[in-house]
Amino acid sequence: MNEIIRNKNIYIQYDSNEFHNFTDKLFSIDYITKEGLIKSEINGRGKTYEIELEGRRFILKNYIRGGLISKISHDKYLFDSMASTRSVKEYNFLYILFKKGLPVPKPAALKVIKNKFTYTASLITCKIQNNGTLHDFIMNKKMSLDLWNSLELTLEKFYNENVYHSDLNSKNIIIDQENNFYLVDFDNSYFFYKKKLFKKSLIRLERSLSKLNNYKSEMKKIIEKFN
Repeated sequence: MNEIIRNKNIYIQYDSNEFHNFTDKLFSIDYITKEGLIKSEINGRGKTYEIELEGRRFILKNYIRGGLISKISHDKYLFDSMASTRSVKEYNFLYILFKKGLPVPKPAALKVIKNKFTYTASLITCKIQNNGTLHDFIMNKKMSLDLWNSLELTLEKFYNENVYHSDLNSKNIIIDQENNFYLVDFDNSYFFYKKKLFKKSLIRLERSLSKLNNYKSEMKKIIEKFN
């Protein structure tokens, strides 16, 4: 059940089914560090942490700007409405996808701090126990024909539901202990209205794979299927 906490300039939304005793301190780096909740720091733009609470693992992401604009503003975004903030949009989008049965992480909590005309945002999702990313599997020569076929079937599920992933790359696809594929990091993603948008995300994925030493263009065959 989604619960909402409003306190002056702070907006918090969380799934009460995922926490026995929820506290907004989970969004504080100082707090999770002091309490020893951090299990690992995940490489990538910004600060993303794997944390453990009450025997369960979660992923905490702080939204960080990229590109030239990051030189001006590190983690602040212009505020228009609460519904349009990065964390609210990704939380709600993930919630819909999860309810549809798509292989995505379940959203657990979000926080938005508004400051006059700008805001900062954070998101917590349930961790998917996995054996690595698609990037890891390719680099370690673990991708078999069956796994490529499984990846194709997974991508087809998102295609059939008109899901456009705005940053589909080899590190945003993870493989669990049963060799099931999951897509993660749906910031700025949405339901597409033109099928060619899905192909655009696949081309982006293929471009990220082409940079890997052990990649032999298997993705090109998958892209052809969606022409």
